[in-house]
Amino acid sequence: MTTNIKRSLFKTFLNTVSIASPTWSLIGDGVTSAKINLNPKVTQEQYISEDVPRASVDSYAPTMPIPMICKFGDPVFTYLNALFLARSTLADAESEVLNVFAYNTAALTYYPAEKQSVAIQSDDFGGDAGAKLQANYTMNYLGAPVSGAFSPTTGLFVAAPINTILTTMVIGSVTLTPLFATDKSWLFYAGSVSTETTTVTMTSTLAGATIVQKDTDGVTVDQGDPASLDVGVNHLTVEVSVGAEEVIYHIDITRAAS
Repeated sequence: MTTNIKRSLFKTFLNTVSIASPTWSLIGDGVTSAKINLNPKVTQEQYISEDVPRASVDSYAPTMPIPMICKFGDPVFTYLNALFLARSTLADAESEVLNVFAYNTAALTYYPAEKQSVAIQSDDFGGDAGAKLQANYTMNYLGAPVSGAFSPTTGLFVAAPINTILTTMVIGSVTLTPLFATDKSWLFYAGSVSTETTTVTMTSTLAGATIVQKDTDGVTVDQGDPASLDVGVNHLTVEVSVGAEEVIYHIDITRAAS
């Protein structure tokens, strides 16, 4: 059975501080509509031996128009209004957005997300007599997005690994959420066991990587060895490093109370 997805489950956050120290503010207050225009560049060709032309999608130049009713106290309006007042250009008009796909199941409060550099243009400011003050902006996408995961609870974005995607990760017979798969780059997993289960074996592999597994007390667990579980939530980790890239896979295993 299929179900509709609410627009509110596709969330966009704007970095309203700096690239070095991001603060992610939800775009929504005063915004009644927003969508990503992909603006594809398409080339059509028709060869002399053919009756029907063929098309190829050569590239995309995404933009995201943001029509906004101006509201005091909204950090997104405060940030964008400062760009408008300064007539900011070039690097001064650049920031980042996070598109968060919250219609997926969260793992440890983290949802799949994409971080995207943007150049922000101020389109117009004002409105009709007697109406609410309105400002319109456009987010021009710069380069390719960075895939990862974002937690609205912690406000942290974690980039997906590139070289440190584990080949296998098995936590006993626990069914993980989401399911582990090598074509996914989740770093956050959850599972549960009965109160009778006091340990789970930990096994993870990746050729050429340095892997350190730890139990909830921070004790190193060798490949295939059991990690002890307390009643309640147990935070297990798998630290993976390949060259300069280092990531940590987080696994929360909840052992039921008796």
